[in-house]
Amino acid sequence: MNNHLHLNNRYNTINPNTLANGLVKLKINSHQILLTFDFKNLYVNVPIQEILNLTRTQLRIHNDKQTTHQIMTLLNIILRHNYFSFLGRIYQPDKGVAMGSPISGTMAEVFLEQLENSIIKHLIDANILSFYTRHVEDILIYDSTRTNPDNILQYIDTIHSSIHLNPTVESTNNVNFLDLSITRRPT
Repeated sequence: MNNHLHLNNRYNTINPNTLANGLVKLKINSHQILLTFDFKNLYVNVPIQEILNLTRTQLRIHNDKQTTHQIMTLLNIILRHNYFSFLGRIYQPDKGVAMGSPISGTMAEVFLEQLENSIIKHLIDANILSFYTRHVEDILIYDSTRTNPDNILQYIDTIHSSIHLNPTVESTNNVNFLDLSITRRPT
């Protein structure tokens, strides 16, 4: 499927080493603060119909009608017959994608990439965010003279009803992200 979808993954961090190398190059001033967010139950809250619409649009850009139709037919079947087993019982959730399904990560990525391209890009362009990357969770470096963590969280909570985040603001110039302990040293 990824051969047909062509996601740009503009804001994704491949691994902690790549992130560390990128962060070392940043010039951070005393007004900039580190902030991370953890998604609350991302996979089970991803809106299926929205994902299908976004995927169809993306597929149409890079594929012919027949290929797009075939992939969308399969995706409809897979995403609408979403079952999982827990403690010997079988469940069918009314929303979201199945955790552990090979297609779930790609579908969550389609959804998050759309949000990033429409929301995060704007915040970076407006210099509200100095840096943003995602590897399941987010790290932001923002200018405290322009906003604060509560305003960022309030704004993010209004972006989409399916997305809920837990913020962590740096403490004594330090925040943990992935396998890194990131320390801010203002210039």
